Amino acid sequence: MKVLFAGGGTMGSVSPLVAIFEELKNRDANLEVLWLGTKNGPEKDFLGAYQIPFKPIIAGKWRQYFSLANLFTPFFVLAAFLQSLLILKKFKPDAVLTAGSFVAVPVIYAAWLLGMPRFVHQQDLEVGLANRLMAKKATVITTTFDDLIKNFDSKKTYKIGNPVRLEVFSGSKERAAQFFKLDLAIPTILIMGGGTGAQIINENVLETVGKLVENYQVIHITGKGKGISDQFENFYNRESMKLIEARYRSYEFLNKEIFDALVMADLVISRSGFSTLTELSVLGKPTILIPLPGHQEANAQYFAKYNAVKILSQNDLNKETFFVAIGLLMKNPAERQTLNRNILTMIDKDAAKKYVDLISEVARK
Repeated sequence: MKVLFAGGGTMGSVSPLVAIFEELKNRDANLEVLWLGTKNGPEKDFLGAYQIPFKPIIAGKWRQYFSLANLFTPFFVLAAFLQSLLILKKFKPDAVLTAGSFVAVPVIYAAWLLGMPRFVHQQDLEVGLANRLMAKKATVITTTFDDLIKNFDSKKTYKIGNPVRLEVFSGSKERAAQFFKLDLAIPTILIMGGGTGAQIINENVLETVGKLVENYQVIHITGKGKGISDQFENFYNRESMKLIEARYRSYEFLNKEIFDALVMADLVISRSGFSTLTELSVLGKPTILIPLPGHQEANAQYFAKYNAVKILSQNDLNKETFFVAIGLLMKNPAERQTLNRNILTMIDKDAAKKYVDLISEVARK
């Protein structure tokens, strides 16, 4: 089978497609794939670890606010459409898959013109413009939740959950303790600010870490160029600095070590992009979400409706609310257990298998 994937610009549209690739590869040793993505997005380096052939194409994004850049967007989209036509004619895929992003829009429209099966996956609770455009030309639309089906043509829409990569389940507490040089007997908090980091979260860590490490260990993913360690001496005395040095670990980003960190963490503090939520769900991690204003708030509210997460609004975020929210959960293991139990029910771990079953069914027609 030949499959073409399209997506990128952010990791949100990439992770579920990689999970589908893994399942396809498990079933078909002769699988041929090609990935079309952005020139400067994070996906190229990420996909290299999976040995997925990658080709950048022109990406034209329509900004839903006033911008002179929108004047040039139609020309970029037309160029990307023609580029996609040439690539698709040469590669001749049996299926074209995307989970969103503007780089995928001209690819799906080119595949429609060529009569190739087109699969569009909707993760988030809020449907973005790219998926609204692609859904019109999709052969099949898949969604994470039943609630999303109403946004699309029900005759071609299926709820399958959100595919998750196999390595998400590969974490080890013992390996984490060795890598991070931390103590398994001390409760651990993992703080993440999303793929590019979140300065407002980092600032609150800076102002509270001296108190946090009195009782907990902290693994902090800051985002590239957003580390805070060099500012600690302006906030803390020598005694606090010794404890911070022993119990605080910061990284601009983590590769496979993130899965060890997730397994070790007693509590996770995170943004609420849907790929991250999916991974937190299948691992059953008690979580405080600080959603980025916009579609992430809808994601967070949906999980909170089922008492699967706690939410701390960015508008209410300060060092006091940050520290108190952490303390309330860390001092209440029964509440963390409730969150663990509820978040585990939110995402189907077999979503990738269901997706590939659907591809096989459509390809046979």
